[in-house]
Amino acid sequence: MSTPVSACWEAQDARDMFSTEALEGDDAIFLATHTPIEDFDVAGANGAEFAEQTESAVLETLSAPEREHAFCVVQGEPGSGKSHLIRWLAVNWPRGERDVMLLLRRSDGSLEGALHQLRERLPQQFGSLFQNLGQTHRAGQRGRANIFLGTLTNTLEPGHFEVPLADEGWCREYAPDKLLRLDEVRTRWQGPARILGLMEGSTHQPRNSETASFNLHDIAELAKICAPLERSRVAAPCRELIHQLVRETDRIDREFAENWSADALAKDYKDLFPVSLRFIAALNSRRNDAIQNVLGISAQGLKTLFRRVREALAQQGKRLVLLLEDITSWEGLDDSLIDALVFNAAARGGEEEASVCPLISVVGITPAYYYEHLAANYRQRITHEIRLGKSTGSGLQDVATLRDRQMRRQFVTRYLAAMRAGRDRIDAWLRTVRTDDATCPAPNPCTTCTRRETCFSVFGSNDGIGFFPFTAHALDRFFDALKDNDRGQTWQTPRGILQAILSPNLTQPNMLAAGTYPGPLIESGQAFRSDRCSGMALASRTREIVRNRIEAPVEQSRMCRVLAYWADPERADTTVMGDGLAFAGMSRHLFDAFGLPWIGSESATAAPTSDPLPIIDVPAPDELPVTAPAPAPDSAPASGPAPQAPAMPRRAPSSALATGEKLRPRRTSIPRLEQMRKQIRAWQQTGVMEDISQWNTLVYGEIFSKLNLRQLGYPVKLVTSIITPDMLKVQSRMDGTRDYFVIRPEEWVVKGLEAYIALRQDRDMTSADVSYHLHNLAAMMRHMAQEASQYLDRHIPLPEGGKRWQPVATFAQVLLLRAWLRGTVSPTAPVLAQIRAVLEDEPDPRTDIGTRCAPWQELLNASNTRSGYIRQLLNEMLALPVSEEGAREDQTLVDASVLTGAVARFMENGEFDPFPDPQAMTRRMPDLFRRVCELAKLSDDRLMRINRTETRQLNDRVQALSDMLERDGIVHHLDRMKACITAISDLLPAVIPVRVAEWMEEYARLAPRIEEGAPTQLEELICDVLDGEMPADYPKPVKLGWLARVPSRNLEEFLKVTQSGTDVLRQLYTPAHDCVAEAQGLGSLSAVHAIGHDLKEVAGHG
Repeated sequence: MSTPVSACWEAQDARDMFSTEALEGDDAIFLATHTPIEDFDVAGANGAEFAEQTESAVLETLSAPEREHAFCVVQGEPGSGKSHLIRWLAVNWPRGERDVMLLLRRSDGSLEGALHQLRERLPQQFGSLFQNLGQTHRAGQRGRANIFLGTLTNTLEPGHFEVPLADEGWCREYAPDKLLRLDEVRTRWQGPARILGLMEGSTHQPRNSETASFNLHDIAELAKICAPLERSRVAAPCRELIHQLVRETDRIDREFAENWSADALAKDYKDLFPVSLRFIAALNSRRNDAIQNVLGISAQGLKTLFRRVREALAQQGKRLVLLLEDITSWEGLDDSLIDALVFNAAARGGEEEASVCPLISVVGITPAYYYEHLAANYRQRITHEIRLGKSTGSGLQDVATLRDRQMRRQFVTRYLAAMRAGRDRIDAWLRTVRTDDATCPAPNPCTTCTRRETCFSVFGSNDGIGFFPFTAHALDRFFDALKDNDRGQTWQTPRGILQAILSPNLTQPNMLAAGTYPGPLIESGQAFRSDRCSGMALASRTREIVRNRIEAPVEQSRMCRVLAYWADPERADTTVMGDGLAFAGMSRHLFDAFGLPWIGSESATAAPTSDPLPIIDVPAPDELPVTAPAPAPDSAPASGPAPQAPAMPRRAPSSALATGEKLRPRRTSIPRLEQMRKQIRAWQQTGVMEDISQWNTLVYGEIFSKLNLRQLGYPVKLVTSIITPDMLKVQSRMDGTRDYFVIRPEEWVVKGLEAYIALRQDRDMTSADVSYHLHNLAAMMRHMAQEASQYLDRHIPLPEGGKRWQPVATFAQVLLLRAWLRGTVSPTAPVLAQIRAVLEDEPDPRTDIGTRCAPWQELLNASNTRSGYIRQLLNEMLALPVSEEGAREDQTLVDASVLTGAVARFMENGEFDPFPDPQAMTRRMPDLFRRVCELAKLSDDRLMRINRTETRQLNDRVQALSDMLERDGIVHHLDRMKACITAISDLLPAVIPVRVAEWMEEYARLAPRIEEGAPTQLEELICDVLDGEMPADYPKPVKLGWLARVPSRNLEEFLKVTQSGTDVLRQLYTPAHDCVAEAQGLGSLSAVHAIGHDLKEVAGHG
């Protein structure tokens, strides 16, 4: 390929294939480009029904003919494949006569659009149900926004609702309704119009699963409008609210300037904006009522619609299948919709209600909607949950099917093959699949291409499909360049790949033959990280080579784009690759294919021959006392051991790019290191550091992270959660709005950084020079450790007693108490068993929690959702990797020194080791560590109350059961009771027959427990309690362990049956007595006497 290659596809075919909305394209393109969705997480009440984590298993489970109900949620970030999976289910859903399947698209993202689709897709017989649903106002867009704002204003007025909302007191105090009635607010505030535009689909941008809720942007705009009115007379009733909003908006604007999103601020730093967030909550809690008034749609109307549709389908023996791409399209009525979806046909109301048909629903939901808008009671009624991603460090979820680079390449090559085949061949293929051969593979023009061998050797391939014009390495670099958090949304999704990578690169195929590919459009838009774009990605030496070898600025830019993605932009060397040469890891054949000049040398660069610098272990902070400065290189070294310094960082070998060959390691170019040394010296003089982002990364990754972080006095996980890469900053004109861990231009820092550069750059320095620089580097490490320790002490409050907190102890004791309460380990078990209960996965509880006292249940419920995360983090804090390689391969030891002591102390007295007050923690404290302290505080308060309350409850139940038994055995007493009830009910069948039948059922359910010996256990328990043989209240663990072993479920159920049986006999007594009295002289006196004697004896009257 000595000349530029031409494209093997048409521009229109590329545009046809890259539809970013899964429900827009036709079935042929959809199926031809489909990549199986798998490896997702599952949850929900019936999530275990999925045989495996694949789309086929989802389809098989949900479409099973015998299934009567399912409320399945597909959770994932926008663009992660929710719509794709839902459409795949629609395309592949078994076409039987029973199912009425409705696929509802996101459409324009509006509620009216969603209702229109529902009306269009239902059978015509249901059209009349929509006649009075959705009668909108005749007002224009501005008019509807005014109606929306007016309704919101009215609902904020105290006394508006028949049942007051929880925030009515706040509304009375701050008078938000008075603020919204101000003329300036009604005419200038755009917040209501924005919300209405999202719900009506009238915005010019795609909604992209955005929730139509008020946020800090809206409040900041409102505060700016109201600020001039703060001192005016008309604003007097709401002056305090305006004052607080204006004050908080100053901080909001500063955070927005640092690229914080409104949602991230509200979530991570909610304590900074209390009034703004309360106002937002008040507006959003009334939004649905206001929007329904504007759109003319009522919540009850939607419920009635679904009820009537299901009743009609039930009469026809049908099952309704609803596939909803995006729940946000239904905002304003989403609660009512979910009410309709979670209603199980088997859960009928009164007998007068008509039956409804079974309902299978699948709904797409973003994590933000799931956690912030979906009520907990709805989450509990999800039958099947599919989670397409997991949370990442960016705060958003990733996409399971894109984690593996091989899956990403498979995703791309399916689109490449379909694009090359074109629409006609794809349509023909689908007809073949549906009529002749269901196993026929999608067309792949590469199999018959005459350029196949050469193309594959240069660009590579995957499963017989060529990567051209990409390479495997280029695809990886493009994907890694996508932002993982762009103001609350991630581009590292299937939609992001289509929009930001495939479409810009492939929709102008004529550029290849013209020799102008890749053009500037491949980096357009906001999808890419700026440090990965060609303007910043190339090393300075590489960029200099481009400028020296290529004259035309346009071609320089094109070469930089190729090197940024198809090569390793940090390299500038020429190496041997296969049968030719490569520059920066990019084959010379690729230069030819793109019509680019060769800018490498004509022979491979020789490898460096100098010996590597010595590798010295990182010193522990307490092993390096502060010492005097080291002697100059030409002076005699001081006696004593040599100072320790961190291991010198080295570049890891680059991964193979196109052919899979190993590439040799490289070092940073000397000019760049010299520039860095100049930057250090300028920083010392001016306090301004250039390339600040690079220096922040270097100091954190190559210096701070090389400290022995365990020696700072806290677990490494806590240290790295507080001092994160984002929180360590080399000082350079910072405004101090956030409490960073700041590295200032002090002498020890400057000397240490200069030493770092010198040891990497100067290969011929003397041993004295090496010793001098190593000393300065070690001194910097020692000082940095001291600074880090002081920084941590500012953010981690000291517990009572003044000693540093031991998070391992608190984590372990919280989990140990939970294990005791669940009965999975006894407080008197050996220490090793206790440690296993803390560290290993939680088994099913061995005591019936539902029969325990309220404090017992409250404490367990408080830790239910977090216990797995707490246990995982505890294991991470205890892990000791045997080496860096061992850490990667999960080969670790366990540091059980703190854990063992904490467990032993807790077993002894049930007292928690000192821990910080959660209220005194700063916002830098990770949420899980704060939550554990809150749980420890709650546990410390509840433990004695649990012992006392559970003991009192046990005494009351035992005494009640003993009193009813009257020294009789449980089995004998119940048998006599059953015999008496049976005898009377046989003679008087019309007397309370339902109550008698219910008691008989209750009694019958006890049969297995009776056979297992439960009555004997309870009789022994009664004797122990009545004889005062319960353990004392102290030590608390012993008492708690004894209570946990009590068969509380058996006690409750036998007590209940005995009480209800006694109640039944009392109700039977009067009719039986009357019957005996009426029968006097009509029967055998001895028979009458026997019946009366039995009645009196069992009922307690004889």
